[in-house]
Amino acid sequence: MKEYEFIEHTADIGIRVYGKSLEDLFKNAANALFDIILDYPSKQLKQKQITLGADTVEDLFVIWLNELISCFFADKFLPADYSIKIEDSSQRKQLRASLCGQDFDPYENKINTEVKAATYHNVKIEKSEKGYKVEVIFDV
Repeated sequence: MKEYEFIEHTADIGIRVYGKSLEDLFKNAANALFDIILDYPSKQLKQKQITLGADTVEDLFVIWLNELISCFFADKFLPADYSIKIEDSSQRKQLRASLCGQDFDPYENKINTEVKAATYHNVKIEKSEKGYKVEVIFDV
């Protein structure tokens, strides 16, 4: 199963992401995000912990991607690998992630595309017998 593919969008960048599980879907979306931003092999030199919550899995997905953008541009941290656990209680969805990566200053190093945010435009996570699929548009 492929991780992601680009989809047509007039002004921004769109991707369709696939995963066998929700955790795979979130990890593959993170990989796609950083493939858009830069061509740089990150090293696993330090860890960063993230805990996020949302009312829906779609909200959690967009919050996750925007948190990664913030980690990169504000905290100057470039993830290389992700260990993700998603808990689905009746009232709230929660994501706990351990990111392995390195310090990286996007303002001192060359990046390909500055991604401002993941948008909520038509975000709907779909489940089938093959796994999960979602489309997301990045504001660039």
